[in-house]
Amino acid sequence: MLYHNDLDAVVYYQGAAEVSALYYQAFALAQMRLVAEVARRHAAGQPENSLYVISDCDETLLDNSDYNSWLMETGRDYHHSTWSQWCQARKARATPGAVDFCKFVVEHGASLIYVSSRFEADREATADNLRALGFPLVRAGLDPDDTQLFLTNMLLDGQKSRKKQQFAHLLKRFGASPMLLLGDNLSDHEADRYDYKVEASKRKAAADQDARRWGDDWIVFPNPIYGSWRQALK
Repeated sequence: MLYHNDLDAVVYYQGAAEVSALYYQAFALAQMRLVAEVARRHAAGQPENSLYVISDCDETLLDNSDYNSWLMETGRDYHHSTWSQWCQARKARATPGAVDFCKFVVEHGASLIYVSSRFEADREATADNLRALGFPLVRAGLDPDDTQLFLTNMLLDGQKSRKKQQFAHLLKRFGASPMLLLGDNLSDHEADRYDYKVEASKRKAAADQDARRWGDDWIVFPNPIYGSWRQALK
């Protein structure tokens, strides 16, 4: 096999015990923060139906590194057609600690919202994959006021939407900010300042400005394979 740009990243992601440790650590921290925030909101008299957590799916809850391994083995780079084929195969694995954390969220009376950049055509396959792994997903339909699963270009108010618009819709739907935002890409937490079009130095400066939020209401997971961090390196 010829050397591929993603080789070291995929080997690290799949083979390093440190990656598993980082996932377990992040989910353990998220559980502690969830318990504290539920207690705070109850003390403040906020209604039960305002409690919710937003999590990215891929490389936060779902491990798709076998797809990246296949790209390397076949000498390919990412393409939306092969990515959709992978999603349809329903072969993504759960990241370490992900299923237990998601069950923990539901057990503590909060709604769990899954947000993904997967294509709308892969909704059924994505829901099947999540459920087969044991993730608590009850409502995966198209109604933005009821579904737990938000995908790229899901229609909201007659417009095609991405995560920024979906987060704004969820703020209105629940009448409060999410207790936690989980993701491997910083744009999973704040879309504009961490967009891939923002140069790397400005993204790093923004991360410093947001220092108090990391490990508080924003939980980050390791992904050395792809993401806005890579596209921003111009």
